[in-house]
Amino acid sequence: MLSLLLAAACAPQGPGSSTAPVVINEFSYDDATGTDDKEFVELYNRTAAPIDLSGWVLQCIEGTGTTSAVNFTFTIPAGTTINPGGYVVIGTALVPNLTPGCTVAANWLENSTSADGLVLFDNTSTAIDCVLWCFSQWTTPVPAYAEGTGIWGRIFANDTAANPNFTSLQRRVDGYDSNNNGFDFVYMGWTPGAANGSGNVLALNHVQTCDGTAGSTLTGDFSSSFAPPVLADPASVTRAIVASVPVVMTIPASPQGGNVLVMHDPTGGGNSQYLRLPVGDDFLVECYVYVSGGNAAIAGTEGEAYAIGVGTTDSYASPADVPGTYYAATSACTGLGNREPGATGIAWMAYQTTAQTAFYLVDMNNGGPGFAVLGGPVVATPGTNDGWRRLRLRVAGGSVVGNFGGTFGADDGQRFTATVTGRPSGQVYFQYRECVITNSNLLPLIVDNLEVYGIVPFGVTSGGTASPTTVATPNLATSGGNPVLGNAGFTFQVSGHVPAGIGALLLGIGALGPGAPVPGAPATVAIYVNPISTVLLFADPLGNTSYGLPLPPSNSLAGLPLTAQTVDFDVALPFAVPIGSSQGLQVVVGN
Repeated sequence: MLSLLLAAACAPQGPGSSTAPVVINEFSYDDATGTDDKEFVELYNRTAAPIDLSGWVLQCIEGTGTTSAVNFTFTIPAGTTINPGGYVVIGTALVPNLTPGCTVAANWLENSTSADGLVLFDNTSTAIDCVLWCFSQWTTPVPAYAEGTGIWGRIFANDTAANPNFTSLQRRVDGYDSNNNGFDFVYMGWTPGAANGSGNVLALNHVQTCDGTAGSTLTGDFSSSFAPPVLADPASVTRAIVASVPVVMTIPASPQGGNVLVMHDPTGGGNSQYLRLPVGDDFLVECYVYVSGGNAAIAGTEGEAYAIGVGTTDSYASPADVPGTYYAATSACTGLGNREPGATGIAWMAYQTTAQTAFYLVDMNNGGPGFAVLGGPVVATPGTNDGWRRLRLRVAGGSVVGNFGGTFGADDGQRFTATVTGRPSGQVYFQYRECVITNSNLLPLIVDNLEVYGIVPFGVTSGGTASPTTVATPNLATSGGNPVLGNAGFTFQVSGHVPAGIGALLLGIGALGPGAPVPGAPATVAIYVNPISTVLLFADPLGNTSYGLPLPPSNSLAGLPLTAQTVDFDVALPFAVPIGSSQGLQVVVGN
C-alpha cells in the first residue's frame, strides 16, 4: 500500500488547482420518490497511479445547529483500489456500477432541508476532499477543509417514472477541483461509475422550435428537477394542476407562431431544467419569453421568479433576492427550503409580482453571497415591455452581453454589457419558483423558439497582393461596425480607384484562394475570390465608393466565411484587360 500512496503523491493531479489525489466526483443524497434508494457517492482518482483506499472514510456531517455532528460514516473495505482515472461508487443497491463491498442501505445520507456535507478522509484521518450543500443554511462551525462557500442550494435525484433523467451533482469534468464547490459542481443527469456529463448528448448548435405535439414532454432535450418541460398550444396552456384537474390559460401566439414550451411544475413549488448540452464556458442563448406585466391573480404578499442562465442551479429554483425587496414582500414564502438560491454563473432573472415583472442581468458567481447586478431592472407593466419579448444572453470568457427585446438574432434591443471574472462553467438552465398560495393562479415561464449556439468571433483579414492602376492602388476595407449578425450597416469601403471611374466588387463564400491570373491583364493582377456575385462600383471624384451588405439576423449564419475583392478599370493601362485590383478580404460573420 505504501508504494501505491507514494506513487500517487508523485503523480500529476487532475484539472483544477487542487492537489487532492482522490475527490468526491459525483453524489446524490436525496430522491424525488421519497424512498432515497438511489443515494450514492462516486470517488475519482485524479492521479496517474493506482491508490489503495483500504480504511479510507467517508463521513456525512451536519451543518445546522451549534455544534458539528457526524450523521453517517462509511469505511471503505480492505483491498479496494482505485485505478488512475477510475471510479469507486458507494451507494444503495439500485445504483449502477457499485464497487464490490460498497453497498449501503437506503437513507444513508442526510437529506433534510438543513445544511449537510460529505468529507473524505484517508486512513490517517487526513481530510482529502469536502463538499457541503445547503450552505445558505449552514450554522455549525465551518470546517477548515471547506472549499469556498460550498453549494448554496439543494439537490435531489429526480427518479420518477414521468421524468426518467435521474440527476446528480457532478464535477464539471471528471476530477476537476478548484477547491471551490460552487465553481466545481454542475447539476446533470446522473452517471455513477461513468464519465461526468456523459448523459449530455445534445450537440451545438441546438435549435428547439417548440412546435412538436402539444402535451408532449422534451425529456430528450432536458434534464429536470421535478417536472419536464411541456409543449402547449398557446390557446390552452396548463398553468396549474389542482386535484388532478388542469387549470388552463390562453396567451397570444408568439412571433414565431405554433406551440410554445411551458417550464414549471404545475403542482406548485420550484422547478429547474437543464439543456443536455456538454458543459462549457461560452454560449449564446436566445428565445422568445412570454412576459406578463405582473400577475394580477396573485396578492401583494405573493410572487414568482424565473431565470434563464449559463452555469448551473439547484432542484428547487429559489431565486437570490436581486431586487432586495422580493422576499420581504413575499410572506407567502418563508422558512427553510423556500429561500435557498442555487443558481450560479450569468442569468437573466425575472421577478413577477401582482403589478409588474422586473428583469435583471446578474452575475451569480459561484452561487454564494455577493452576486452582482450587471444590467436592469427592465420593468414590464401592462402595455409596457409585456407580451412576447426576445431574451438573449451571450457569454464568452469574461465578456457578457444581455439583450431584452429587439430583433431575434441581432445584438440590439435594450442592451447591457459587462466584464466578469471567475465565471463558472456549466450548461444552459431554466428555473421557475412560485411563492403563491393558490396554485391555480400560477403564471409559469413560457418560451418559444429556443436557440443555443456556440460563440463565433467575427474576423476581418486581408490576403494577397494588390495591383495598381496608373492613378493609385485599389484598397478594400470595412466600415459600419463589425461583421456580426443583424448589423444592417455593415459596408465594404473602397478607395484608391480611378476618380469618377468604374470598377467592380467580387463577392464569394469560403476562403481566399492562392490568386488566379487574369489573361490580358497586368501580371501583378491576381483574383483571390471565387465570385458568386459581382457588383458594379462607381467611384466618386476622389476615387472612393462603398457597398453596403446588411447581415441578416439569423443565428445559423454565424461563422459564414465571406470573401471580397475589388477590380478597377483604367483605360490608361497598356493591356487588353486594363484593370488594377485590391488585396482579397476575408470576413467571418460573428455572433
